[in-house]
Amino acid sequence: MRLPNYGIGTYKLEDVTTLRNVINAVLPLGVRLFDTAQWYCNEHLISEVLSTELPKHGLTREDVVIVSKVHPRNHGYEKARASTLESISHFKYIDMMLVHWPGMHGSAGVDMRAVRTGTWRALEELMQSGQLRGIGVSNYTVSHLEELMEYTTSGPPSVLQSEFHPRCQQAEVRGFCDKHNVQFMGYTPLGRQDLFNKPLVREVGDKYGITPSQVLLKWGLQKGAVTIPRSSKPDRNVENATSWTDGVSLKQEDMDLLDQLNDDHHYCWNPDLL
Repeated sequence: MRLPNYGIGTYKLEDVTTLRNVINAVLPLGVRLFDTAQWYCNEHLISEVLSTELPKHGLTREDVVIVSKVHPRNHGYEKARASTLESISHFKYIDMMLVHWPGMHGSAGVDMRAVRTGTWRALEELMQSGQLRGIGVSNYTVSHLEELMEYTTSGPPSVLQSEFHPRCQQAEVRGFCDKHNVQFMGYTPLGRQDLFNKPLVREVGDKYGITPSQVLLKWGLQKGAVTIPRSSKPDRNVENATSWTDGVSLKQEDMDLLDQLNDDHHYCWNPDLL
């Protein structure tokens, strides 16, 4: 399956009131993609909020797309299968289940290829049963992806999720995605707001009369990435979603300006260190 090109992340959105306010702010704007993970400990809360709020907008479970991820501590066939079944129980089915991280804590002396193979096999089986609509990976490098291609029985992953913003442009993994028809999904698109004060970002924003966050989100969307900003504030979510709905596109010359910020900087985990 293919994901919508815009959604919201839910990391650290850990209470029902915040989730309800955020979800009610974005549903009227057409946002239908919600990204979560076992690690976030909020799958059950998202399910609870969607079950009460979707009908108020004339929507059902089938109208939204849920992405979740297998916690690194749940690597390996048995743990991956059991934990994914628990995740599925909250949503009836999951649209896209990702392997969150190619490594795990305490992996010294462990055959991680065998562990990753078992995790992937569990997801393949659950996809074949119809409980997962698609499967993919997160934070995999090209070497991890090439390894996966040696043992997958269902073809390439449907999605690769990775950190993506003008300072971290992921040329190698995006090249792999293009070659194998893998949908690229970018997290931390706002660079933890550090990018807001970059002169180039402000210069482009002033040119179009838009905010720094909207500049950065447009950049990611125009690069073809599924883009998932996260905020606990409803008004900020509306501002972010406007970058997707307002029909304004950055000119190529401004995209090129923003590209100059690339220095392979990771604000989050760096899987290249594995």
